[in-house]
Amino acid sequence: MKARYYTRARGARPLSSRWSLMAGFLLIALSSLTGVMAATAVVPAEIIQSYLERWQAESGAPGVSAAVCVNGELKFSGGVGVSDLDSGMAQNGRSVHNIGSISKTQAVVAIMQLVEQGKVRLDAEVQTYAPWFPKKQKPITVRQVLTHTSGIRHYRDDEFDPDQLWMFRHYDNVEESTRRWRDDPLAFDPGTHWMYSSFATNLLHAIVEAASGESFEDYLTRHVWRPAGMSDTRFDIPSRIVPRRGKGYERNPKTGLLENAVAEDVSYKFAGGGVISTDEDLCRFGSALNAGRLLKPASLAEMYRLQLPSDIPFVQKKDRPARVRPSMGLRQGLIFVLDHDVEGRSYAGHSGGVKGTESHFTNYYKDGVVVAIHFNSASGPIDMREATEGLAQLYLEGISPKAPK
Repeated sequence: MKARYYTRARGARPLSSRWSLMAGFLLIALSSLTGVMAATAVVPAEIIQSYLERWQAESGAPGVSAAVCVNGELKFSGGVGVSDLDSGMAQNGRSVHNIGSISKTQAVVAIMQLVEQGKVRLDAEVQTYAPWFPKKQKPITVRQVLTHTSGIRHYRDDEFDPDQLWMFRHYDNVEESTRRWRDDPLAFDPGTHWMYSSFATNLLHAIVEAASGESFEDYLTRHVWRPAGMSDTRFDIPSRIVPRRGKGYERNPKTGLLENAVAEDVSYKFAGGGVISTDEDLCRFGSALNAGRLLKPASLAEMYRLQLPSDIPFVQKKDRPARVRPSMGLRQGLIFVLDHDVEGRSYAGHSGGVKGTESHFTNYYKDGVVVAIHFNSASGPIDMREATEGLAQLYLEGISPKAPK
């Protein structure tokens, strides 16, 4: 088996000379261990620690953590640096942090469970489950919400300035939390373009509650988190006391120093980005999907199916120059982004960034390898997919691919 570190082929920025030198040392270490790896898919913890140290140096984050599951078994959980600069608490795979938009992946699993039960139809209009949502120029379906083709806007660039006090308001129900944006006109006729929208995905909260008769958090707890063994996953509610809870940081553009991220209340987007979890729990989530504990094979296949025309256009922001990029018709499943690494291995994943944190979740569902990684500062130009794919590569080198379910 040839041991190698992953470098991204599709428009990747060059790796630093510091990383190239470190990679050389790691490759030598891995080469001496390939016999063990091929037999057991075990990667020594010190190899992964060195890998995470590289990313910490590249990102400038106070802490970087990760976890890896292989065929449902936790193979690595750890980290480097600290999760809280005030207390010096270590960052590791059990550090609790807001996972941002990775929250959407748990919402879509809830939706697909309800589809299995005949309580939700993907091609039904959203008003079937949220009758208070205003009619638009064209009908919006649940599927269009799940594929970012609804036309409902995303955040505006100035919407999260610190003087926007609505960021700190706690919303008691999802209907109330949508009032800021739901009357705005659609950016395009539903289904004609792709435009990422966290506001749109917050409607999943309402759909789950209407179809199940349970609160969204109760539903996720009973039907997603608990069956997957995710004991540290819950809503991000500021008043709650959460053991091992880390902090997020942002770098002051003038001084270059790290500062505490703005402590917004994310109750306006529980489905879109309001869940706290750990790297370990995210790996358990992926492993539970792979083992069929959360969804039936047909539902998984639909969730991981490319949903859009291969040439569906992006919507460009008016204040940003147009850029050529592949259509999301080549990558968009139901919420999940579908991709493959340089070896051609398929995976489904999602990233998340909120309150000064960056997370990435990658599930090589055909190979049984699940990786989660977290940075507790906004990582700027760091390629989160590169980070998780590179970590997965260490384990995938010693695993024979499985036939897809």
